[in-house]
Amino acid sequence: MSDKKMLMPAEIAEYTIQAGIKKATTASKKVLVSAFLAGAYIAFGALGSVAAAYNLLANPATYGLGKMVAGLMFPAGLIFVLIAGADLFTGNILITLAALKKKVTWNQAFKNWALVWIGNLAGASLVAWMVSLSGVFDWSHGLYGGVIVKTAIGKLGLKWTSALVSGMLCNWIVCATVWMTYGAKDVTGKVLSGFMGIFLFVCTGFEHSVANMGYLFAGLFSKTNPEFLEAAHKTAADAAAINLPNIFINNLIPVTIGNILGGAIFVAGTYYFLYVNKNEESVGINKSA
Repeated sequence: MSDKKMLMPAEIAEYTIQAGIKKATTASKKVLVSAFLAGAYIAFGALGSVAAAYNLLANPATYGLGKMVAGLMFPAGLIFVLIAGADLFTGNILITLAALKKKVTWNQAFKNWALVWIGNLAGASLVAWMVSLSGVFDWSHGLYGGVIVKTAIGKLGLKWTSALVSGMLCNWIVCATVWMTYGAKDVTGKVLSGFMGIFLFVCTGFEHSVANMGYLFAGLFSKTNPEFLEAAHKTAADAAAINLPNIFINNLIPVTIGNILGGAIFVAGTYYFLYVNKNEESVGINKSA
């Protein structure tokens, strides 16, 4: 088996359980620092994807093409997380598999998710603030900043149900992507499998809680710039919707709940049923693993 270039699904299930045990039992301070890095990496990927495509995203006629271009850049954030090493909230929902197997407690899983979410928020919001100070949002007479502000306003205008369901769909894709990267045995395989899944999720426009931390806080730090508002064809009254209560209540909370449900049910839950919750010999899992 050592010469195989990838793990089979049943082997990925066992790998995911072992990874979940390790994540859920890591010291809290290390989890927070690792999560801080992941939040920063995802914010870099999110804001970088807008930087690559803002001219296209600003034009309704080229919006779809803009999402495709953004999708080509965004996967860099997840690749940093996977290869450099960091804890991402959406991916850590796969700890569900270890909890269903009773290798960790649900309290350990929930604690990890809470710590990682907080750490991701710290990293993403710091990057958003620093990028807003860097001056890059001024590109093209403020069009880049205008797209950031318009994106934040749009995300805060979603209905709760839409945000929740979009979050479920997003993390169905993201957790399946992380699952596939677990199956790859070399860096090239991890990068390619990670790229394709995240490219898909960005093109579909589904809601990712950690990416939204980057988008929304970048919008919060940029909403008073009149050049950005003019470029976005928005007023100060429109931009007033970008505030902390709305960021959490109208977007991050429903999207986070959706991300948990999507990853836990459609990926961890289904693969638990297929490859874990049955006689181990019938699915080829080595009992000594």
